Amino acid sequence: MTPTGVAVLLILALAIDYTSAGPASLRDRVAFLMAIPAIREGWNGSDADLWLTDRLTGVIQSALDMQGNAYIAGASASLLLGVAVFGVWLYGMACVVPDIKITQKYAGRFVTTQFPTTDMYRINTRLWLIAIALGLFAELPGGNAGAITAGSVDWLAGFFAPLPGWIFGV
Repeated sequence: MTPTGVAVLLILALAIDYTSAGPASLRDRVAFLMAIPAIREGWNGSDADLWLTDRLTGVIQSALDMQGNAYIAGASASLLLGVAVFGVWLYGMACVVPDIKITQKYAGRFVTTQFPTTDMYRINTRLWLIAIALGLFAELPGGNAGAITAGSVDWLAGFFAPLPGWIFGV
């Protein structure tokens, strides 16, 4: 995706969320799914991304260091950050999965999780915080969880990449 395409996709996601276009359940899902690849393509690997990753890892490491010689103090701060990112991914996916009978049958209460509703002309803060976390940190989880997280974010980037060009020719 071109830099202009990233900016257009991010503006589209913000406009959909801010203007409250369409039903809340669909609007939040579309804005969320468009925001993740825009943030990923626009900022992943940037100085801001590296700085934020270092700071969050440092906070976790400080908490581990305060445990003294406890067994848990030997845990890896970067892997714990990856586990937290996977938890954020799970929450985001729970908000995206539609709450219909078939999904209720197989996923139970998981699908009843939704983004909080906002008034017209207001940004859904929780939606954007989760999108930012997934856009910046999707590569941090390891193992199968990491493959699922990074793979889904990369798939979204590929899915939405042609949209700015198709709409605006950028």
